[in-house]
Amino acid sequence: MRKKKPEEHENLERWLITYADLITLLLAFFILMYTMSKQDSKKYQEVAAHLKAIFSGSTAVLATGNVAGKVPIELSFKGGAENVAALKEQLEKELREIGDKGAGDTMQKISLISDERGLVVRAMEKAFFDTGKADLTSRARSALDGIAPVLKNMPNHVRVEGHTDNVPINTSEFRSNWELSVRRATEVVRCLIEQHGFPPDRISASGYAEYRPIASNDAPEDRAKNRRIEIVIIKTGEGENQPKQPVAAPPQAQTPTK
Repeated sequence: MRKKKPEEHENLERWLITYADLITLLLAFFILMYTMSKQDSKKYQEVAAHLKAIFSGSTAVLATGNVAGKVPIELSFKGGAENVAALKEQLEKELREIGDKGAGDTMQKISLISDERGLVVRAMEKAFFDTGKADLTSRARSALDGIAPVLKNMPNHVRVEGHTDNVPINTSEFRSNWELSVRRATEVVRCLIEQHGFPPDRISASGYAEYRPIASNDAPEDRAKNRRIEIVIIKTGEGENQPKQPVAAPPQAQTPTK
C-alpha cells in the first residue's frame, strides 16, 4: 500500500518578504533624499516639489529647468485647492527670500490672499510707492523681481488693480484718485512687461480709486489699508484669460458706379 505524501502547508508568512522589501526600498529612498539634500540642495528642492505634486494628487506640472536659480511652477490653476496651495507656497517662498535680503519691513506690507477672483498678491502703498506718487520704489522693484518669474510661468491672466483711500488728491500730476490708482497699476504692468518679459496679452491694469475699500476710511490706519496694489492671478474660466476671437471688420461701403 502506497504511503500518502505529507500535505504541504501554506506558508502564511510570505507577506513578510514583501513587507521587508518595501521597508528596504523606503529606507534606501530616504537615505538617497537625505544625501541629495546635503550635496545639492537645488536638485533636492526640485525633486521634493515633484513628489509633493504627485502625492497630493495635484494636476500641477512642474518645469524641469530653473529661472535665475529657482524652480518655476506652471499650473493650470483651475481653482482647485491643491493648485492654489502650490502657487501660494511658491510666492511665499520668494517673498521670504526677499525679506532675508534685508527688505523685511517691506515684506510685512505684502500679503497673499485667496478670494473669488483667484490668488491675490496684496501690497500696501508703503511697500511700492511714496505718498501721492506713482513711481515704483526700489523696494517695489525688488519684490517684483522675486514674484515675476512665478507669475510669468503661469498660463493665467493677471490683472493689476490700483486702490486709494477717500482723501481727495488734486496735484499737477493727478487730478483725482482715479488717475492715481490707474497710473500706479499701469506702472506695475509696465515693469512686469519691460523688465521681466511678461506677455502683454496676459496682463491688464485697472484703477478703482476709493470705491473698493477693504476697511473703513474713518481712521488713518484704516485708510492706509485701502491704499494698495493687488496683483490678481485670475482663475481659469473667468473670462479675461480666454483667447479673444478676432472681430471681423465691417464691410466697406461701395460707391455706386454711374
